[in-house]
Amino acid sequence: MLQQVQKIAAPLSLKAVLVSVNISQWTARKLDKKVTKEVNTSHGAAEDAGRYNKLLIEAERLTRITSIVSKARALHYAYTKPWADEGPRILPNALFSKFSTEFRELKREFAAEVDEFCLNYTKFVEERKAALNGLYDPKDYPAESEVRGKFNLDITVLPFPDADDWRADLDDETMADIRAEIEAATVKAVDVANADTVKRIVEIVGNMATRLGEYGTQVPGKKRTFFSDTLVSNVRDLAALLPAFNLNDDPKLTEITDRINRELCVEEPDTLRDNKNVRASVKQSADEILADVSKYLA
Repeated sequence: MLQQVQKIAAPLSLKAVLVSVNISQWTARKLDKKVTKEVNTSHGAAEDAGRYNKLLIEAERLTRITSIVSKARALHYAYTKPWADEGPRILPNALFSKFSTEFRELKREFAAEVDEFCLNYTKFVEERKAALNGLYDPKDYPAESEVRGKFNLDITVLPFPDADDWRADLDDETMADIRAEIEAATVKAVDVANADTVKRIVEIVGNMATRLGEYGTQVPGKKRTFFSDTLVSNVRDLAALLPAFNLNDDPKLTEITDRINRELCVEEPDTLRDNKNVRASVKQSADEILADVSKYLA
């Protein structure tokens, strides 16, 4: 991980919040126990050898909703860092406005698509009835009035725990233990967040170094290698997020961020394709940045 700064410059409670994305979505799939038993029995297989799940609605009818859900999850993971094994993640205050604006837009799209699906729900059931034929069972389907409640896309925002602002009617010794636990959890959270940041740097900058090095060559087992404009835009997006992810104001991360901006983000994709010398220079910088980042890995 990045070199630890023993004392966080400002309490994390002043720099970030905890955000969880709450998603529910009707999958339109149903386990058919009768058919499952018939198939396993006909093949002499164990009862748990396989499961037969029916697709109650044509898959394409839910594609747009599923796509929006995937975008919401990707947005959450792009702008946040791990806090606990499951549940809320750390969202830096510097990114809160951008995150909430983009999430609200996805939520509006989600609501519109769900409304459209619910409006046509009865028709979708009828068109699927013929496809399922003998497997059709009306009891598999929720009532039309219940369908809308099976879809939800929302966020929960919680304050980040602050060991210095813990108030409770407890004895001093217990309060001290609680504060120590919060402080230890905060330090661990920063370590985990830093490790996640390093992983993202290694993935994105490493991909740039690899693709620039392979550009225009014939790699065994691959077609002649090229790269898209996203090779540069992904690095620029990373550089834009890194200051907010520097939760403990680590000067090493600040230095690496500055180098990424200065050495990897200035050239346009076409320049990197057309100019061999520029391409080699940027690749060398990417390799050097990766080498420096690796020094701070645990």
